[in-house]
Amino acid sequence: HINLDGDGIGSELAFYFILKKLNKKAIILNQNRLPKIYDFLPGSDKVHYLNNNRINPKSIDVGIVLDCSNIERIGRTYEIFKDIKTIINIDHHKSNENYGNLNYLDCSASSVGEIIYELITFININLLDEKISTCLFTAIMTDTGSFRYSNVSSKTFGVASHLTSNGIKSHLIANNIYNRNTYPGLKLLGEALLTLEINESSCVSWLTITRKMLNDANANDEEIEGIIDIATTLNNVEISILFRETKDNKIKVSFRAKGNFDVNKFAGKFKGGGHPNAAGCLCS
Repeated sequence: HINLDGDGIGSELAFYFILKKLNKKAIILNQNRLPKIYDFLPGSDKVHYLNNNRINPKSIDVGIVLDCSNIERIGRTYEIFKDIKTIINIDHHKSNENYGNLNYLDCSASSVGEIIYELITFININLLDEKISTCLFTAIMTDTGSFRYSNVSSKTFGVASHLTSNGIKSHLIANNIYNRNTYPGLKLLGEALLTLEINESSCVSWLTITRKMLNDANANDEEIEGIIDIATTLNNVEISILFRETKDNKIKVSFRAKGNFDVNKFAGKFKGGGHPNAAGCLCS
C-alpha cells in the first residue's frame, strides 16, 4: 500500500514465502520502494515497484491486497489490480470497505501479520520457518508500537512467543528498525522539536516538518518516521499530532494516542484512517 509500513511489508513478504512453499507463482508489487530500514528482511530484494515492473495483469489469476482498508490505499498499483478478475482483501482495519471479491477481515487482530499467522496455522503450521517468522514478527512489532498499543491482546503475545521459538533474533529486528538513525535524521528531529507546542488543558501536543526543514537537514521523507512518537512520550500528553509538508504541497497529518481517544475516528472525518492509537490523513 502507499506509505509502506512494517506491517504491510512484513506481511507481504511472509505471504510471498508461503505461496512459494505451496508451489504457487507469486510476485510482490508496491507503488514505491521499501524504506531502507526494512532492507534486512528476507525477500526484500524480491519486491517489484511500479516504476520497474513489466507485469501483465492478464497473466495474473488472483490479486491479494494486504493491510489496505480501501482502494485508495492501494495507490497507483490500482492500474494493475483493476484488470485482475479476482481480488482477495486481507485486513484488520475497522474502516475496511469490503472491496474484494473475497474479504478476509479480522478487526480484533493487532496487525495483518497476526492474521497471516492464523492463516498459516489453518493451512499447515509446518510452513512456518525462520524467514516467515522474522517477517511476521516485524509486522506485529511495528503495528503494535513494540507491543505498547491497545491493539495488543493475549493472542498477540502468544503469536509473538511462537514466532520467537523459530530461531528469529528479535533484538536484531528491533535494532534494524529502531536504532538506525542517521545524522541528517537526528538534525531533522532537532528542528522538528523546536516547533513542538503543547496544550496542557486538552493534553495535546503537535509539531511541524516543512520541506525547507528537510532540505536544510539534508534528510529524506523516510527519516520522518518515529518523530511523532517522541512527542507522544511527553508526560500528561494523550494525543500527539505531526503536520508535515509533502513534495506536492499537501499536508500529511499523523496522529498518535495513548489514552482512550480514538484517533482513527478523528482521522476518518478528514477521509483518513488507521487504528485507535495511530492514524493519519492527507489535507490539500
